[in-house]
Amino acid sequence: MATAPTRFRHARLYLTFRCNSRCGYCNVWQDPVFDGHRELTSDGLRRCLDELAELGVTYLDITGGEPSLHRELVTAVRHARDLGMTVELTTNAIRFAPLAAGIVPLVDTLNISLDTLSAERYHRIRGTDTLDRTLALVESLRAEGAGNLKLICVVTDQNAGEVEDVVAYAQRHRVAVYLAPMFSYFAAQSQVRPAGSVRMLKLAAVNGRSTAATSAEPSARVPSSELLRRVAEQRYAPYTTVNLAFLHHLRTLSPATATACGANSRILTVGPDGRVMLPCYHEWDASLPWERPYRELVRDPELVRVRDEEVGHRPACRACAVFPYLGLPMSHRLTTPFLLQAFSREQDRIKPYAAAPTPERRAELLERSDALLAEVERVSAPLRPGEHMDELYHFEAAEAGVRTGLARQPVAVEELLADHAHDDCWPAQRTPHRLVRLLYTEILPALAAEARHDPAPVSALATDVWDVHLDCWHILLALLPGGAAPDVAARQRLAHWCARAGQVLGGRSAAPALALLACLSTLPAAEIASWGSPRGHTEEPLAVKLLRSLAGPERRAELASLFSPEFTPALTGEPVPADGSTAVSEPVPTPEEARGGHGVERFVTALRGADTGALRGALRRWKAAADPMTAPDIARRLLLAELGAGPR
Repeated sequence: MATAPTRFRHARLYLTFRCNSRCGYCNVWQDPVFDGHRELTSDGLRRCLDELAELGVTYLDITGGEPSLHRELVTAVRHARDLGMTVELTTNAIRFAPLAAGIVPLVDTLNISLDTLSAERYHRIRGTDTLDRTLALVESLRAEGAGNLKLICVVTDQNAGEVEDVVAYAQRHRVAVYLAPMFSYFAAQSQVRPAGSVRMLKLAAVNGRSTAATSAEPSARVPSSELLRRVAEQRYAPYTTVNLAFLHHLRTLSPATATACGANSRILTVGPDGRVMLPCYHEWDASLPWERPYRELVRDPELVRVRDEEVGHRPACRACAVFPYLGLPMSHRLTTPFLLQAFSREQDRIKPYAAAPTPERRAELLERSDALLAEVERVSAPLRPGEHMDELYHFEAAEAGVRTGLARQPVAVEELLADHAHDDCWPAQRTPHRLVRLLYTEILPALAAEARHDPAPVSALATDVWDVHLDCWHILLALLPGGAAPDVAARQRLAHWCARAGQVLGGRSAAPALALLACLSTLPAAEIASWGSPRGHTEEPLAVKLLRSLAGPERRAELASLFSPEFTPALTGEPVPADGSTAVSEPVPTPEEARGGHGVERFVTALRGADTGALRGALRRWKAAADPMTAPDIARRLLLAELGAGPR
């Protein structure tokens, strides 16, 4: 199905194709197709970034080649920052040090490549004798207080035995390290593709297209299960990022299956001279020259055709795992990869507050989380992506509302619209992440603040928080149709932790958030009330809604006293029924008007009883009217209407 132009929020700017590394797993430095390309001047870069901002881009990934070889790198970073963009920059560190003072304070993330601590192995992998420069840059920036560094360690069969050494280095210098298993684009370490092979066949001219592009077979291989296992075992190590969604993608990669890719569908791919590279940097064989503003280029019929027919479908795409292009689409499809990505993100956010596990404790956590992750994959396997790229999940009209893969029974139209008021899946109502994030956004920071006064009780809580994380996921997975009822042990462990945390945080600003999590446990309502109440918390309505599925009638009646009075009927009585009527006394508002808060109730009423086609069309128009600034408010209004609580 052809799709409408995307609202681009992300762009990858390949500032230059030139590189001063000679990595065996990358062919850019020796491939003639990347030679001799014009690069934007300072004025060109400013205009490029201005047009990206006008298009809606708020996240800019500056890469290459090696960006530090471009003489206007500082100009690009400074102007992107002036436009309010979040900026990520990747460097091999060889020539970056002289530019660091003018760049590091302006970027949100500085990625530094570091695969090994062995100078000999570094030379074999990257073809240069510059390991000392990389280490010196990391250590000098950390000494100056830079907190936005991230090491990128590509894990291969050559350096798999050194992973723990690289992790230990990151921990010593208190810098994040991302472990990226060697993915298919890299082929094999030291296996340099002969000049004149893949790319020479692909490009007859800069903007030309070769028929070899769609028939070339990928020559890369998937990492071994042993390599993936060694990476996964580091997920509880401090300062270490392991993306479980990436590992899942590598485990399940199949040439028979199209890959959900964001290249030029969600991530605009911009070359050194401002051109839009099609279909992406790694499969580049055609371009849209930068002769028109980007807001026009993204509507170009050729870009739309390539995006809809080729991206993710070419043979090489089906064997691809270039995660910068794959990770973002996972956030827009509520399927297994999104849930795994959410779980990984939570681990990263919790780590600064959690006590580093001992080896014995780490083994226990790995065993427990392996079991949970298997349950996540089992429960989420039936989830289907939407029919259209703007649909976060599959849905169909049902007599009693809307049927989705996220609930056993049909859900209200309000839920469908509330989820799709947002651009991605992160605020969706039935993902465990929605409530579990309270741990790292409110509860753990408050506990860390209290630790300055009395560290003893907080230390024990920090040791056990990993169990809380796993238990919350176990409990909330019961929301999905295939989820098992949470066992009593999980709810009891959560109750014990919340009770101890409540003694520390009673009366503090984080107490309502803690009370929300405590309602998922077996903790008596009276004990929760002694130190907190969820009343007035932003997520109070959502907790009420979820408790109707997670708790029995007696438990809901017990908890009702903790919540605001207007939610009592929703907890103690039957759900507020939809009247099923499509008749309205006034004209039905447009999606734009409804998104603006005018006539939301009338818009919802008009959609009750609509067939699937009408729902899908209305939702596409609803998404086209999206405004990230008003999305939380409109989603809250819809949730309150669903609960019969009215506006608050």
